[in-house]
Amino acid sequence: MATPELQQKEPSPIEQITAKYGLEAGLLQSLRQNDGGTTAKKLLTKYGVAYLATSIPLALLSFAICYGLVDNGIEVTGVLSQIGIASSSGDTSEKVGTFAIAYAAHKAASPIRFPPTVLLTPIMAKLIGKDVNEESQ
Repeated sequence: MATPELQQKEPSPIEQITAKYGLEAGLLQSLRQNDGGTTAKKLLTKYGVAYLATSIPLALLSFAICYGLVDNGIEVTGVLSQIGIASSSGDTSEKVGTFAIAYAAHKAASPIRFPPTVLLTPIMAKLIGKDVNEESQ
């Protein structure tokens, strides 16, 4: 028989969704529940800081890479289309600036950034000293 210290509380369905699909999916599921936002607040308290500390630098890095590629003449939309990600800026590249093309490519590449964000969030939580396994009060 396990001692009380070794017994772990089973994560809620929303926490399981958050762990598997990320904070956005958990927040979406919590908003579907009619609890006055209590669950969403708990999720943000539990994962928010670590998630933001992970996703913002990854987004900045993604945009910087896209901008650098576009600025150096690489057709980023063509590269993204080769891996199955469509961007609407394909034929308008002569009419818009480097920033706009890089931003469109950066937004189109969001599915590429999502898995590393989910995987790195618990590591970032440990780095900033936030234990995502402890219950928020």
